[in-house]
Amino acid sequence: MIIAIGGGSISTGQTIKIDKFIVSLANKENPKLLFIPTASNDAMGYIDTIKEVYGNLGCIVDSLCLITKNYQDEEIKNLILEADIIYVGGGNTSNMMKVWRQFKVDQYLKDAHSKGSILAGLSAGAICWFKAGHSDSQMIEEKENANFIFVEGLGLIPYIVCPHYDEKERKSFDYMIREKKEEGIALEAISALVYENNEFRIIRADKSINAFLFKNGIKKKLVSIDI
Repeated sequence: MIIAIGGGSISTGQTIKIDKFIVSLANKENPKLLFIPTASNDAMGYIDTIKEVYGNLGCIVDSLCLITKNYQDEEIKNLILEADIIYVGGGNTSNMMKVWRQFKVDQYLKDAHSKGSILAGLSAGAICWFKAGHSDSQMIEEKENANFIFVEGLGLIPYIVCPHYDEKERKSFDYMIREKKEEGIALEAISALVYENNEFRIIRADKSINAFLFKNGIKKKLVSIDI
């Protein structure tokens, strides 16, 4: 199962309802959660926040720090495949995917999905599970004439996704997805797409939050389940 979160601050508790939902899916008293903070360059504050939030929810939390630590291939594989829950953090999606391919993390995450692990994440950590996603990686990298781009993900969810759709500048997704002529999903902050058995549903932590489906050039509001 995959839970792709559209945005929100985990440190201030905005996503706590979704975080609790993710932990509940493991059906274990103390599930093993692996945090992958590649997109934030292994930001220590982010790692500490995940440990605090998910530790308080009963998880045994470990981190896979591909930027700041050195691992043997077997170590990376075991960390991923032995986790009950894998949570991917936000940041630079484009760089994250490049690093993952270098260390075969993309392959191991697909293996984890096949064996039934819970896969989750926010922003870049949501995009990675999809065919592709609307990314601000060029802005993060401070490139000249930076713009939103589509970054290829793992393809486990067969849509193109836009996180943070409640932010005004993200509305560029509307014409970008229409030009691409593919199906897309836009998620506002503190909403999430839950993907299981080739079907999805939308959950949200607040009644004012929405998600949208883009199909055949038409934008349609999706029915959301309040949690």
